[in-house]
Amino acid sequence: MLVLSIPAVQTRLGKSATNWVNDQYKTNINIEKVGLQFNGDVEIKGVLIRDYKKDTLISATELNTSIVNFRNLYNGKLNFADIKLEDLVFNIVTYKDETDTNLDVFVARFDDDNPRPEKSTFLLSSSDVTISNGTFNFINYNKETPEILNFHGINLNGTNFVIDGSDVKTRINTMQFVDSRGLRLENLTSNFSYTLSQMRFDDLNLKTPESYLQGDLVFSYNRADFKAFEDKVKVEANFTEGSVLLDELNVFYNEFGINQRADFSTKLSGTLNNLTAENLKLETSRNTKIYGTLNFKNLFNTADNNFAMQGNFENLSSNYKDLKALLPNVLGESIPSIFDKLGNFKVVGNTNITTQKIKANLEISTSLGYVNSNLEMSNIDNIDYASYKGNIILDEFNLGKMLDDPNLGSTSLNVDVDGVGFKKENLKTQLKGDIYSINYNKYNYQDIVVNGQYKQSKFNGELVSKDKNLQLEFNGLADLSKDVRTFDFVAKVDYANLKALNFYNRDEQSEFKGIVDMKMTANNIDDAVGSINFKNTVYINENDTYTFKDFAISSEFIEDERFIKVNSPEIVEGQLKGNFKFNDLELLFENSLKSIYTNYVPNKIEGNQYVDFNFKIYNKIIEVFLPELEVGANTFIKGRVESNEKAFKLTFKSPKIKLLDYFADAIEVQVDNNNPLFNTYVEVDSVYTKHYSVSKFNLINVTLNDTLFMRSEFKGGKRNDDFYNLSFYHTINKDNQSVVGFKKSDVTFKGNKWYVNEEKNKLNKVIFDRDFKDFKIEELVMNHENEEIKLAGIIKDSTYKDIKLNFKDVDLNKIVPDFDGLSLAGNINGKLDVLQQNGSYLPNSSIIIDDLEVNDTFLGSFDAKIAGNATLSSYVVDAKIKDDDTNSFTAKGNVNVAADNASIDVDLDFNKFNLKILNPFLEGVLSDIRGDVFGKAKVIGSLDKPNFNGQLNIDNGGLGVPYLNVDYAFQDDASVTLKNQSFIFNTINITDTKEASKGVLDGSISHTNFSKWKLDLNLETQRLLVLDTKETEESLYYGTGFIGGSASIFGPTESLSINVIGETKKGTVFKIPLNDNESFGDNSIIHFLSPEEKKAKQEGVVLENETDSGLDLNFELDVTEDAEIEILIDKTSGSTIKGRGVGGLLIEINTNNKFNMYGDFVVYEGVYNFFYGGVIQKKFIVEPYTSSLAWNGKPLDAIINIKAKYLTRANPSPLLDNPINRSIPVELTLALTDRLERPEIAYQFDFPTTSSTIKSELDYRLDTNEEKESQALFLIATGAFSSGLNDINFTGTLTERLNGLVNNLLSSGDGKFDIGVNFEAGTNNPEYQTDNRVGLTLQTKISDRVLINGKVGVPVGGLGDSVIAGDVQVDFLLNEEGTLTAKVFNRENSIRNFGEEIGYTQGVGISYSVSFDTFGELMRKIFNPKKEEENEGIISEDETPEKKPENNSPFPQNMTIKEEE
Repeated sequence: MLVLSIPAVQTRLGKSATNWVNDQYKTNINIEKVGLQFNGDVEIKGVLIRDYKKDTLISATELNTSIVNFRNLYNGKLNFADIKLEDLVFNIVTYKDETDTNLDVFVARFDDDNPRPEKSTFLLSSSDVTISNGTFNFINYNKETPEILNFHGINLNGTNFVIDGSDVKTRINTMQFVDSRGLRLENLTSNFSYTLSQMRFDDLNLKTPESYLQGDLVFSYNRADFKAFEDKVKVEANFTEGSVLLDELNVFYNEFGINQRADFSTKLSGTLNNLTAENLKLETSRNTKIYGTLNFKNLFNTADNNFAMQGNFENLSSNYKDLKALLPNVLGESIPSIFDKLGNFKVVGNTNITTQKIKANLEISTSLGYVNSNLEMSNIDNIDYASYKGNIILDEFNLGKMLDDPNLGSTSLNVDVDGVGFKKENLKTQLKGDIYSINYNKYNYQDIVVNGQYKQSKFNGELVSKDKNLQLEFNGLADLSKDVRTFDFVAKVDYANLKALNFYNRDEQSEFKGIVDMKMTANNIDDAVGSINFKNTVYINENDTYTFKDFAISSEFIEDERFIKVNSPEIVEGQLKGNFKFNDLELLFENSLKSIYTNYVPNKIEGNQYVDFNFKIYNKIIEVFLPELEVGANTFIKGRVESNEKAFKLTFKSPKIKLLDYFADAIEVQVDNNNPLFNTYVEVDSVYTKHYSVSKFNLINVTLNDTLFMRSEFKGGKRNDDFYNLSFYHTINKDNQSVVGFKKSDVTFKGNKWYVNEEKNKLNKVIFDRDFKDFKIEELVMNHENEEIKLAGIIKDSTYKDIKLNFKDVDLNKIVPDFDGLSLAGNINGKLDVLQQNGSYLPNSSIIIDDLEVNDTFLGSFDAKIAGNATLSSYVVDAKIKDDDTNSFTAKGNVNVAADNASIDVDLDFNKFNLKILNPFLEGVLSDIRGDVFGKAKVIGSLDKPNFNGQLNIDNGGLGVPYLNVDYAFQDDASVTLKNQSFIFNTINITDTKEASKGVLDGSISHTNFSKWKLDLNLETQRLLVLDTKETEESLYYGTGFIGGSASIFGPTESLSINVIGETKKGTVFKIPLNDNESFGDNSIIHFLSPEEKKAKQEGVVLENETDSGLDLNFELDVTEDAEIEILIDKTSGSTIKGRGVGGLLIEINTNNKFNMYGDFVVYEGVYNFFYGGVIQKKFIVEPYTSSLAWNGKPLDAIINIKAKYLTRANPSPLLDNPINRSIPVELTLALTDRLERPEIAYQFDFPTTSSTIKSELDYRLDTNEEKESQALFLIATGAFSSGLNDINFTGTLTERLNGLVNNLLSSGDGKFDIGVNFEAGTNNPEYQTDNRVGLTLQTKISDRVLINGKVGVPVGGLGDSVIAGDVQVDFLLNEEGTLTAKVFNRENSIRNFGEEIGYTQGVGISYSVSFDTFGELMRKIFNPKKEEENEGIISEDETPEKKPENNSPFPQNMTIKEEE
């Protein structure tokens, strides 16, 4: 044992053992030194295992372990405890022209097929293996790059390490290494196993500095497969979770973008060059998502153009930039750059991508819309020029944004395509399919079929549009791709709405149809040859329908002369003939017109050009394109223009020309530059404008010595009494500026003759440049007797003006034109100089207007002096208006106009200044503005927007509101504060000048430099007149309105709003006429709908015509019983519904005919007065509390629910089987429902005093609505019932009308004594007969306890004239409360058979009335009334009688509502 402990002996024994293994298994294993301890620990140094090429397979500088069982060691089973290896080198090499690796050969030596006599029992095991600083090389010398893997710095710890023959397995607890390409593995754990056919990494956890991976990984192979590892070794993996920085993968596959991270899970299968990622769920750091199954071919194949990828995408969400960043070389080169316009997209479908082709069947949702693409693309290495073929479906896809065409918009289509290119300049494709919708030029076309080829601005094929606004069939060629453009097509337009298509927006309606046949070639407009023919053309606008049967334009060259002919008997006829260019025509005319001046430098024109023209113009074409312009028949223009300017000739004649509101009659213009008598002659019979009219206008000119002299005479003015006799000239000076000067001329204006240049000097002229920017006025002088006006100055564009205007004894009324609503008078002297410099206007003036009057209001003398300092940087202002006694207005102060700080500081003083001069400025909104102003104010601050501060008081002030026909007077000494640019009214009491009702006004009126006026006023009142209008033909409402509450008046004066919140007060009478008659000659019944109105009508929408001007009134009212509302059913006959009640109404009115009402109105008392033909007059009493009106918009669209009762007497015999000979009381109730303007009417009869037998028979006869309606109308018209048409008799109506007139005379006003005379006409026919009867009705109070009501009559004109008939009832009140009553009555029998005398029924009775809430209360009041009275009269000492609450109920005060107990 001592010998064995000697190191030399141990080394010798170790070498013996390795020699035995080498001999046994034909291996090459060497050990430098062996150390063996008694406890079994082994230390081996210098381990070297060579492969069959005697190169290093495995080596280690030191190996430490422990032998567990020496017997097993002896038997070839190496059982070790822990193994520690240092500096391990492991080289797996496939040598040149070999298929097996050196490891395969080494392991094979231990296989059963090794030629040895017994089976291998080699076994090596260890409980723990640790490798420090190891190196692993995987080399294949059969490849271009032999080194496949090179790991160094390997540190590994594994447990349960076993080598069983050729099988290896272990649990890798930790492993680190550095790849030669830079990848560093921080840790790897796995259950590793290796066999001759498989390498497994189960429960794999891998971590690098930036990535991690979890899952299972299996390599399956035959040993011969390692020669083609990427192509034959099969990979199966299930990665449940992984996060990879793609930069780290670039060491293996350098196609990923930088700084890209991918989180994923997937199942891998296949070889590295045919790898399938199944159920891939990948999300990148740039929000790209890839869900699906992908197959990659030749990922690790270095050959060119053999990469392929097939994808089945469940969800590919990304955008062009993210995909290109992910795989910049693979995807960046294969996806067209135009896809960048798609934005974020989501793809579902299948793709097959190679380096040359792409096959894709995809559904793509993008930010531009939806795409369904089934395409095959080739030549994708130059993707923008790639070819493609297949089908494309677009749904609401913004094609214009993708193609950078602003005219294109959203598109939906289904087309087959076969073409090349994706950019506009190289696009060439065959299109066939349906375009469901395409938005072009802001219009959405629909239902288009296309079959043709589009190539670089060239279309050849068919296009059929069935759009509702474009029904078109196009067939032919439109080639814009070449220098010489070719058109050869026929377009049949069945209908084109040019307005809707946004091709022509000038007309409100623009519709076209016809046939266009175009055959033309042209490089430009000057060499166009061919023809355009329009056939059966129709154009429709809002004015008319225009039909053009034929319209042809042709262009041809005959020798060197060009002919352009236009032939349409309805548009224009004529031709252009000559040698000319279109672009030079304007210059030719300019040269010809200006050639009259010898110093004019003509425009340069190439060659010797000329053109003869002769056209006859028809008004129809003018109406189409310029509807505001109208020319008369036989309008023509002809002439010649050429490079030789002197040969210019032109003749224009037209019987009339109308432009908008301007009209000229009998116009003739002649121009002849060679005519020695005149060059131009213009004659116009008359010219009419809104502001000024001219007649008998003529102008003639001639050129002498480089000056164009002109003479013109014409009349003007509203009455044609102004006369103009002008003599002037035009020339061009040496500076090439135009000069227009006046010789002695005269103008008679408003009956006064003014002379221009009366002294005949060389001044009185205006000099200006050809751009009309710079003007110089050299003392224009006008004189009238001793009155004189002088004007001089300089104007340079819009930045500088220096105008000097002088007046001498000028009557203001003679020079101011007539303006509606404004008249001025006075005598002007002084000067007015205006200098505009640095953006500011700098006046310097001294003006005196004596006897100044504005609208016949005498103001006095106006004296204004404005003087500037030497540098014109500061001005002193001194202005005043002085009447005979005092200065009513003064303004004194300074104006500083320094460039950077223009300011004003002026004091204003008012002393009985008359406000009437404000009326013209607020006309139409306010009227009769009046008052005398006292006080002081200061104008200070920036000159651009100065502030006005001060305090003013107004005496005798007031104003009117014409739209409401009310006028208000202000309290004396009304206070108004000026603050900045506002007038603030300080609680001013106002009184209406008609009814003396009162209110309180406050608020403000603001302005911007005395323009853009705005009101913000508030009004509070207990009772104020706010409406006092009379009926007119156009009245939507009228009446008298008193309001209690508040009102606000706000907004700009051109769009003023008045809002009122309050309740109606006593005296309010509001009338609404129901009048739908049109006045004679009213053309407003015809209205052409705009497209917006037409669309709204089709959709059932009502368009409100909004306007920004006028007066807007809004009344939010609580209507009380003080207000009477009357609806005039028929103004002609006088039929009305009049009543009082309560309700809440919102009324909206403006001056643009807006009148809306919202709310409900409940009638408390009312009468429906029915009149017809001046004979029929019936009064219906409206049932209170149940009758109502409800408004929700237009007043006449109100919902009416009114019941009105008509009381009369009539004989019902026509309705009875057994006639009776007397009239009975009849109650006819009309129920008006539905719309106020067209109500539904229902009729109901009641016979209150008739016996049940007769009443039942009458109800049976009046069972149907038709019978009720016919009997009701007959009863109203004749006063009787009808049994047929023969019964028509108007005596009942006439007698009822007569009775009403007499009773009004006999009745007392207090109701204590009412007496009436009644005449009842009898009926005489074979079936029944009643006598005429004169009756007397009496209603009176003999005392407070005796009441008499009666009606007695005497038959007249019959057999029983001496018989007195009638009803009498006498009521006696037997106790103080009036609850116990005795009655005595005598009543005429309701039924009297033919031939019988009048019968009566008499009676006497006592009635007792008790009011009670409960049955117990009833018993107490009947059996113990005293105790009940005592209980009611007891009030506890702690209680005091409550004050009766104010009746705020909308119901009358005599109505009570029982409260809940």
